[in-house]
Amino acid sequence: MRQNSNILFDPKDTCWGTEDAENSSQSNTNNQKTFADKDPVDILINMLDQEIIPRLLVSHKAKAPLEELASTGQRNIQDSEVELLLEIILHGNQEDCTDLIQKFAAKNISMDSIYLDLIPQTARKLGLMWEEDECSFTEVTIGLWRLQNALYGLSKDFQSQNNAPMANLNALLLPAPRSQHTLGLFIVVEFFRRAGWRVWGEPNLTPEEVNNLIFSQWFDVIGISIGFEEQLDGLNEMIASLRARSMNPHVTFMVGGPLFSTSPELFDNVEAEIKSADANDAIRRAEILVTDNRLRSLN
Repeated sequence: MRQNSNILFDPKDTCWGTEDAENSSQSNTNNQKTFADKDPVDILINMLDQEIIPRLLVSHKAKAPLEELASTGQRNIQDSEVELLLEIILHGNQEDCTDLIQKFAAKNISMDSIYLDLIPQTARKLGLMWEEDECSFTEVTIGLWRLQNALYGLSKDFQSQNNAPMANLNALLLPAPRSQHTLGLFIVVEFFRRAGWRVWGEPNLTPEEVNNLIFSQWFDVIGISIGFEEQLDGLNEMIASLRARSMNPHVTFMVGGPLFSTSPELFDNVEAEIKSADANDAIRRAEILVTDNRLRSLN
């Protein structure tokens, strides 16, 4: 693991990129000084004018109705396309998988549909095949790895669709302890980055490393991805511990992941401000809550 740095997600790498801690710390210090020196009314007006209103407009455009989507020539994912991709990741190779997804992207299938529909549906079908003993755990692991590598190849085009203004917002996105796959987390990271957030992430951080990171770095949001029901045990205690340790006294916690997609009722008692299976929805809610927290801190 790379040491002595803030951990920033870099999709151009198959692992995790880093950014110089001194530069990041200096940037945060400057931001905090600027924020503190301004008149509260000026801060509120500036925030509404430069961040909130433009970002809400972008979010509204992102939720285009079906008829508007149809007018652009974009279409939904078909079951046959999911089945074809599933066949490729099981019996083809990485190049075949990447080529097929890129062909889908060239056939008027939006990047959002690929990230939120094609890839998750294929991953879920792969998981069901394993549960029914139709494929091995090794095949599942290789298949998910191929899907994630294919998304690495699309990341540049996906990020180029960013129409949102850059936000002075930091997120730490983590898999729950004992997670074996991080494909879903990677997708969420991609959406947060496209929305202008600075995203920290590391699938193999120890509890001590997480504690040190949130104690030394300001995060507006800490997100935890839950893959299976056993990971809910102790989740509230984990959130409470991180909240108490956080440099940001008003940090927003977000939970989601594969388990929430299939069994949202299991999250009723989870003590997180945001519970969502949709990346775009999670981002909109996070930005509203973070803005509210910043305004409350002025009082």
